[in-house]
Amino acid sequence: MRRITLVLMVLAILMTTWIYREQVASTGAVVKSGEAVISLGQDLTEDQKSQVVSYFETKTDLAKVRYVSVSNQEERRYLEGKIAESLIGTRAISCALVTGSAKGQGIDVQTHNINGVTPFMYANAANTAGIEDVQIFVEAPFEVSGTAALTGIIKAFELASGKALNETAKDIANQELAESSKLGEKIGQDNAGKIIYEVKKQVVQKKIADPALIRQIIVQVSADLNISLAEDDVNRIVGLMQNLNKVNINISQLNEQLDKLQKGIEDVRTQTDQAQGFFQKLVKFIRNLFQGLTGAIS
Repeated sequence: MRRITLVLMVLAILMTTWIYREQVASTGAVVKSGEAVISLGQDLTEDQKSQVVSYFETKTDLAKVRYVSVSNQEERRYLEGKIAESLIGTRAISCALVTGSAKGQGIDVQTHNINGVTPFMYANAANTAGIEDVQIFVEAPFEVSGTAALTGIIKAFELASGKALNETAKDIANQELAESSKLGEKIGQDNAGKIIYEVKKQVVQKKIADPALIRQIIVQVSADLNISLAEDDVNRIVGLMQNLNKVNINISQLNEQLDKLQKGIEDVRTQTDQAQGFFQKLVKFIRNLFQGLTGAIS
């Protein structure tokens, strides 16, 4: 039991520090390196705002940071009908810090107090919205699902870049995040992220719009990953991918960035396997040591 606990603790630490990079075709919206904007949930108390800002202060110099407020009404605009009403709630709590990176660096994502969305899911959805070359830190004063945080991420990016992103792309990005989160509740967040990513990659690369062909890809990907999907889950993913075709994506740039993202995923898997192996050996060593001591005493 202790060995399992140790391994789970290591995996939890690794998962909270994952960084994913992904970039879509340039939208013309660029955040200069060093530029930073913080989006704050409108319904936070003053103490909660101070707590969130203190966390962001560990990530960037706040001297030149600009702030933007996000309301529950704004979150609801993109999420109503896409996720459970309880997840939208009546208050805007999630916050985000968006800082500019050098051109070609892609999107880096880190989260804190977010339990319903992984950094990978945020990166994928931000990619769909047209965000590129930024670091994103998603934070809340206490644990929340984080599904509504994309609204704040987008709003912060638009203020930092000085340009509005395409409304259709923003809407589909929120749909993607919502579907990823819902799927994660059934098959696990990592599995949900893998399926959405792999299917999205093939649909975009092959420019597939036929729902029957998209369904075939979903079935094949889920089989390859040894993941069982319910029929309604398959139908929702098909609908998401059909909508994804409405987003104007430069295939060559997307392919390049997807390759980088795939490498990042493999690197994390390797690190996780190495960590598991290390702690398994450590636990075995300690167990053998105690057995030896017990034998010597007896």
